[in-house]
Amino acid sequence: MKPHLKDWTEWKKFCARALCPEETQQRLGRFAVSRFGIHLKRHLSVTNLAPADAQRQLPPPEDAWHQFETYAALTQTRQGKRYKDWIFARVQHSDRSPLDTIQSGATLIIRDVVRAYLRKEYTPRTTVSLDRPIGDGTVTLGDLLPGFVQNEDSPEATEFDLLAAKHAEALFQTLSRRERVGLLAKYAGVSLESSDVLAAADCGKSTLNQAVRDLMRRLRDGVVREYGDEGHNTIMAFTALMLQHLEQIIYFWKNSEKGLPDSFYGGEGKREKLKVES
Repeated sequence: MKPHLKDWTEWKKFCARALCPEETQQRLGRFAVSRFGIHLKRHLSVTNLAPADAQRQLPPPEDAWHQFETYAALTQTRQGKRYKDWIFARVQHSDRSPLDTIQSGATLIIRDVVRAYLRKEYTPRTTVSLDRPIGDGTVTLGDLLPGFVQNEDSPEATEFDLLAAKHAEALFQTLSRRERVGLLAKYAGVSLESSDVLAAADCGKSTLNQAVRDLMRRLRDGVVREYGDEGHNTIMAFTALMLQHLEQIIYFWKNSEKGLPDSFYGGEGKREKLKVES
């Protein structure tokens, strides 16, 4: 049975689902796991999991709700409002019914929860092993890591990768839509001169090309500023990992962004390797 408006207002009143009546808890839990499953299937393609894995990775209602409730209570909008408060505040400015408005807001939050869950728990579909040869084949990405990193399963390598993921996420949050469109086009192997891409970026080809070049320069300068003392090889390795994580993030963004050209869907097999000037 689907949640009633009363279920949501009780959740707001009692602060936590666990304090609500049993029937309310059940309906809210089913809602959370249902929406979790929808977004899990939608975003699964950017991970190393097969479509058949979606059902097996679906958490029980209690866990799905807990992840949603925690995110809603602890995360804020850019205006500093808790997402839980934002869910109910939307009712005042919506033409839809209060129940539909509340549940659409909750669904958007669960989408973000699922995206964060997949980024944390699973490697991206485009993950490259640290043992894979690069350049002329004489070295691997693992060879470029700091000397104390022995292998990709070591705590040091894991920490190095998590740090790169953190920096990639921080950089992505600063990107304009134009920069995101240009970056996605490069990853997807779609020409920056494509009329569809230029329309999505809302600019001309020279402006878009310059935006992507400036973005790559900004990425490089940020790594040098933070880790310049670690040496050239470390900078190269860290930059490569950041680009890998940035690719995963941009494909998550693509799956939830409207108004992108059809050429962005299905062109991932001919991705262009991004380069950062040294």
